[in-house]
Amino acid sequence: MRGTIFDFPLDRIRRKPIRFISGGVATEYIDDERVKPGYEHILTRIAMENLDHAMTRFRIGVWDGANYQLSEEQKSPVAATLYWTSDAIYLSEGENLRIEIVGATVSDVIMVYVDGFFRKISEGGK
Repeated sequence: MRGTIFDFPLDRIRRKPIRFISGGVATEYIDDERVKPGYEHILTRIAMENLDHAMTRFRIGVWDGANYQLSEEQKSPVAATLYWTSDAIYLSEGENLRIEIVGATVSDVIMVYVDGFFRKISEGGK
């Protein structure tokens, strides 16, 4: 028997590390996978750190392919320090998590840790 949390099967829980190597471009983006039709993605916590150098800023938000909705911003994050979101972020089908990085140095290793779960909302499509 599978355990449940909030009435969702545990196999829907997601814990994903994302490793990104900076190209040193002024503004870079890390885009996570889009939410599939019939689901929503609840991101309970997102944590991020640049293992190598301080940056100008980073932003965490939701991208729908045309518009960016900012959820969190950290100005002047220092190196090797973990920053995390203060609130959950809700993604609807077709949306994805987008992280905007400004001022990273070439070859910086940036780690993003995503915790959350998928919830089935329909049999597919809007």
